[in-house]
Amino acid sequence: MRKRLLFPALALVAVVALLTAGTRHTFADERDFTLTNGSPTVTITHVYVSASTVDDWQEDILGQDVLAPGDAVNIHFSKFDADSGQCLYDIRVDGAGGEQGFLWNVDLCSTTSVTFS
Repeated sequence: MRKRLLFPALALVAVVALLTAGTRHTFADERDFTLTNGSPTVTITHVYVSASTVDDWQEDILGQDVLAPGDAVNIHFSKFDADSGQCLYDIRVDGAGGEQGFLWNVDLCSTTSVTFS
């Protein structure tokens, strides 16, 4: 399924992609980042990260895990196939109630934290 043809986000809206000035020495890849569920009510069940230059979503990063409201998870590029040399990525999250949120063209080479609210 082409990711650009997915229906628009419903209740879960990508509000903030936080840029931080912290050092990256704690991450193995400069594109690694922390994903935070800033929603007070939606549990995130699926997370997809794909280079902005491709039309398909990569595998679900969470697998059997979920991201409860207020929780955060470190996303490491070693967990999924990533295009080396790419900095711009699209991020999709799915909620337990069918909600979806999207962020397009996130520069993961300069961002260490992304929050969905």
